[in-house]
Order: sequence, then C-alpha cells, then structure tokens
Amino acid sequence: MSIANLLKRVQLFANLEPDELEQLAAICQEKTVGSGELIITQNTTGKEMYIVAQGSAEVYIQGLTDARSLVVLGKGQVIGEMALIDQGYRSASVRATREGASLYVIESEAFYKLCDENNHIGFIVMRNLAIDIAFKLRHRNLTEL
Repeated sequence: MSIANLLKRVQLFANLEPDELEQLAAICQEKTVGSGELIITQNTTGKEMYIVAQGSAEVYIQGLTDARSLVVLGKGQVIGEMALIDQGYRSASVRATREGASLYVIESEAFYKLCDENNHIGFIVMRNLAIDIAFKLRHRNLTEL
C-alpha cells in the first residue's frame, strides 16, 4: 500500500484531494520500532506526529507507582498529533506492541512549510484536528457527570 493510500484512511486527512495527499506523503519519513520500544515518552516535548502503517502501538499513562493502558492504536491511526499545534509536553507514553510497528513520521516544521505552500491542506488538517479535540473533550466531560 502506498503512503498516499494509507493517508487517505487517516481521519485527520479526511477531505484532502489526491494531489494534496501526495504532497503530504512526500514529507513522511519511515520509521520501524521493535517490540516494546518507546515511540513517545510522557512529559517530554515533541515536534512530530506518527501514523501507524503496520503493527500497533499502546498508549499509556505512567503514574507514580504504575502505568495505565489507555488504548492500542493500529493501521491508519495517528499518535502525537497535538505536536502539529503546539509542540508541547506529551500527555502519554506510547510503545510498540509485541509485533513492533512500522510508522510514518511527519515533522511539524515540514508540515508548517507544506501548509505555507498550500493553505488548503493546513485548513483541512487543523479543522479535522479541532473536530477531534472537541469530540474528545465532550466525551470526557460526559463521562465525568
């Protein structure tokens, strides 16, 4: 499967045109991680996001005495997308599951440069990101009632 075909499946890139997906694919870098290998460490800053191409990755929160698994992400799902907004501290850790994972990495600097060249890509991705964040906030608030 080509990178552009994988990106077409990613909700964050929904409504991008095929040529825009190709432009996005051009800034993706491949990365392979082994079983249990850390991809993101909680409370560190990040400048990149990841797209799972093969395998899976576990998102977990490290507490003072133990870790709590939140979700396992698979093909076509994204990790660390908040780095495209603020390059702030990571809210969770992520590690490859037993079979390892193949990832595509998008550096925020390369993404910003692409958005400067094609404002439509930036608008669509940021709108999709805002929709995702709004959904998560509403869901979180409803579970706290």
